[in-house]
Amino acid sequence: MPPRKKATSDAPAAPTRRSTRGAATAAAAPVPNKRPHESDAEDDADDAPVANAKPASKKTKTKAGDVATAGASSSKATKKKTTKKDAPAAGDDDEEADPKPTSKKVKAAAKPVSKMAAAVQDDEDDEDKEDPKMITVIKRGAAPVDPPCGKTTTHQVYATDTEVYDAMLNQTDVSGNANKNKFYVIQLLHTIGNKEGGCLLHTRWGRVGDIGQQQAKGPFPTSTAINEFKKQFKAKAGVNWEDRRGMVPKKGKYTFLERDYNDDEDEEQEKKKKKKDDDDDGAPVPPSSLADEVQDLCKLLFSTSLMDAHLSSMNYDAKKLPLGKLAKSTILGGFAALKSLAEVINDPSGLTATGHGGHRAACEHFSSAYYSIIPHDFGRNRPLVIDNATTLKRELDLVDALGDMEVASKLLKSTIHTDASGNPVNPIDANFRSLGLTSMAPVARSSQEFTNLEKYVHETHGSTHHIRVKVQNIYKVERAGETEAWKKAGYDALPDGDRMLLWHGSRTTNFAGILKQGLRIAPPEAPVSGYMFGKGVYFADMMSKSANYCYAHLSNNTGLLLLCEVAAKPFYELKGSAYDADQQCKKAQKLATKGIGRTAPTEWKDAGRALNNPELVGCDMPAGPGKDLNLGHDVYLQYNEYIVYDPSQIRLKYLLMVNM
Repeated sequence: MPPRKKATSDAPAAPTRRSTRGAATAAAAPVPNKRPHESDAEDDADDAPVANAKPASKKTKTKAGDVATAGASSSKATKKKTTKKDAPAAGDDDEEADPKPTSKKVKAAAKPVSKMAAAVQDDEDDEDKEDPKMITVIKRGAAPVDPPCGKTTTHQVYATDTEVYDAMLNQTDVSGNANKNKFYVIQLLHTIGNKEGGCLLHTRWGRVGDIGQQQAKGPFPTSTAINEFKKQFKAKAGVNWEDRRGMVPKKGKYTFLERDYNDDEDEEQEKKKKKKDDDDDGAPVPPSSLADEVQDLCKLLFSTSLMDAHLSSMNYDAKKLPLGKLAKSTILGGFAALKSLAEVINDPSGLTATGHGGHRAACEHFSSAYYSIIPHDFGRNRPLVIDNATTLKRELDLVDALGDMEVASKLLKSTIHTDASGNPVNPIDANFRSLGLTSMAPVARSSQEFTNLEKYVHETHGSTHHIRVKVQNIYKVERAGETEAWKKAGYDALPDGDRMLLWHGSRTTNFAGILKQGLRIAPPEAPVSGYMFGKGVYFADMMSKSANYCYAHLSNNTGLLLLCEVAAKPFYELKGSAYDADQQCKKAQKLATKGIGRTAPTEWKDAGRALNNPELVGCDMPAGPGKDLNLGHDVYLQYNEYIVYDPSQIRLKYLLMVNM
């Protein structure tokens, strides 16, 4: 359950707390903040037509060296005069003229480039916007070929033992009246199985969210192609190709988005998988060995359509940087940009703000940097400047959620659908196996355990939370390694009552990551001000408090809630927010911070006896509903919050699937 910002009440309509595991705020798409007089024409790279490049939508036959384009069947049919209105703004970078090899040897090897490929203006979106399309990525070699180029079945990305010549660049600029939000793709492509036969230089550019336009130059001899790739990269990014990792983005230049290729299958694995798929084509899928309730859960955990819905609600553009390709450095870079924004927002006259021209200019600068690292699709609207705590929190939740969804995406891609003997396995079973759980089993509805857990749900429904919750399934869960870490830290020796069975809520799309890796603490790169009581894992003793962070409306009204055994006492108690609560708690030699709420359960009982679960004997759970404690106006929270700062203090015990 997410950390809360300081507030006078816990109004359910706009939860601001976040889980360290990504209970991201699914606010409605931000209202465009484009000024009435602004238009995309202010950045001609977003609107002006291009004479020599075309929208990348359909494959068009071209001669070697021509532009690999999409659209009309002839350039004559689509060619449009460039008027004064359409002319690019001064300073817009154009597609470089076709490389002109200087040596006779190179001239002989390189095929001539047609006029269509000459001097194409880049950083442009096609004037005629296209509807977004699902793109199938086919990977051969080290990286997938850019799908819109139309060469996914004939070419592959050129790679050596140390380099993959594939670059995704992004640039956002919201300073002043600017409205730039664009991408640039650069790849070297060679025909499959003919690595030394020369390479094409493929480029594609446009506004984030659009397919954009593209150009192909060459083929060139490999050494020439590499030089042209590096030349193009430096022209767009402002740094040498060799210096791209850890680069500091330059004003007016693109940011390199590092992508993770390590999870891709090598060619041999891919061939084996393809052969197996071909052999099994048309064969019946083996029945699942899992209980029906567990099958239902797995379908929810690994639903790519739900991942798309949740990401779309946060404006993330998964087409430009797909889940499964996110490098850890990209996520940390997003956190770092938000950390700088937090410094500006919290101290408008501080060094970070004044060093970048003041509060507004600094917010625009770091917002541009953040959107350049974490691509957002705002359509033609001007990207929202992150200049307040609410907007900052929403973006912080997005970056946090990306980490968990990334885990689910990689599990889907890496799952092996055969057993140790090579026999086919039901895909649902294979996905479940990838979670690496020690155990998961549905709790029988007729049991005392189910009845009392359902009672815990209904009795801890806060009066200010206007949601209806119906329990569908309850699962008993054990994660590998949690008990060992718990015992190693000595939490099994805590006195009775110092352990508590508490709620934690998050998006359904985060739970594959949670079950695989556990509940985690935000990294050092994340801004501390995004967490009401410091960077930790947040829990509640009121179910509806946690349910607010499930965003079930994006998952077909289905939410997931955890009940965790938490080593919680003794508490470090606070009535209001303290971003350094983790340090204060540690200094006071307490196990957890308790944010005191005005409404809380007043009676507690032994969870082990109530649930007939020997493992939970000595662990407390509420024995009745929450009551108004009449604590006065100096208590900011409506409900209690419990925060721990060490993941070894947590053991997952139950997972509840609820309808809400």
